[in-house]
Amino acid sequence: MQERTHSNRKNHEKPGPPEIRSIAVGIDCSPHSLASLKTAADLASRMHAELLGIFVEDINLLRLTELPFCQEIRQYSPQPEKIESTELERMLRSQARQAEASLQREAEIFRVRHSFSVRRGNVPKEVLAAALQADLLVLGRSGRSPTCRKGLGSTARSALAGNLKSILLMHAGYAAENEAVLVLCDGSDASKAALAIAIRMLRTGNTLHILLLPQYEGHEHLLESELSGQLPPGILRVEYHVLPHVSDSRILARYIRMADSGLLVLSDRMNLPAETVHNLINDIDYPILLVRT
Repeated sequence: MQERTHSNRKNHEKPGPPEIRSIAVGIDCSPHSLASLKTAADLASRMHAELLGIFVEDINLLRLTELPFCQEIRQYSPQPEKIESTELERMLRSQARQAEASLQREAEIFRVRHSFSVRRGNVPKEVLAAALQADLLVLGRSGRSPTCRKGLGSTARSALAGNLKSILLMHAGYAAENEAVLVLCDGSDASKAALAIAIRMLRTGNTLHILLLPQYEGHEHLLESELSGQLPPGILRVEYHVLPHVSDSRILARYIRMADSGLLVLSDRMNLPAETVHNLINDIDYPILLVRT
């Protein structure tokens, strides 16, 4: 991989990024979802967007209480006990109150308009339905289930397979103010939209990494010149990385890890196969913003 660094000091006009007027966030009180909530509130403040909190009462969990063999093993009880539907309903209401309180707290800190909704049904389906009118959906990479600690959770997978505009997949421990941003660019309109959003995600002093995916020999020089015109004068440090056009997500993941940035921004509507992009998102353990226009 070739790498070049330059300071951008030219005052160019750049195309405006896709408008983000509302940001939806799924909240289930897991560490990943709470990290998502904080990031969503921060973005809503910076983009003057409304924050929409979503909590879903899992209908599949409630249906389990109807099964005669469904029992709960408690830490301090020698005997398993039947799970009562009334107790589960109480627990879900308590979790919803915690989720709303978390949303209220972050909204007050970042001073953003916000709303909260509670839905009941299949979690991925209900989250996506509630987020249909939002411009950006923020989710934790994984949910509460221990089986989802690696890779994507069920809601994140459903969002990836759907047609929402843009999705930000977060995990606990990400600190935007300390992290660089890396964006994949192949010259397509979709990748230019991703770059425009990546620029808005940058904090003062952070480095913007641009991974160029040229489509033919010599294209990287034209591509770098074209993209430089999209950068605002406030970005003093940009690092260009050049990777010949590939369709293997494992090769892409290797170079992204070498760049070691914090947030990865890309689109599944570039010249890369969508399957390659989705495999990359599933395999690489970075916060990822998937831009769709």
